[in-house]
Amino acid sequence: MAGEHVEIRLQGTKIFTDPGFCNTNLNMVHVNVDMSLPENQDLKPQLEENEFIEVFSTPLKDLYAECTKLESEGYAIDARVGTLAEGIEVARRWKL
Repeated sequence: MAGEHVEIRLQGTKIFTDPGFCNTNLNMVHVNVDMSLPENQDLKPQLEENEFIEVFSTPLKDLYAECTKLESEGYAIDARVGTLAEGIEVARRWKL
């Protein structure tokens, strides 16, 4: 993405996607995004050839339901987004 302006709140520890299989890793970063700022309106991804990304926002409290709905409509859910949604749903159900 290009153009978005965020406030970084926390950078998590290094996470390996397939430990023991490959060295692919990432860091989760907590950010605040002020969607009222003009520079955060109408965001456009910088796509590679044959890539399709749709940009939208949804409240975190609705993330699990939104992922479930989108998956039922045939959309592919990124593993990191789906895992975050699952974690929020587990916390909600277990009242954590």
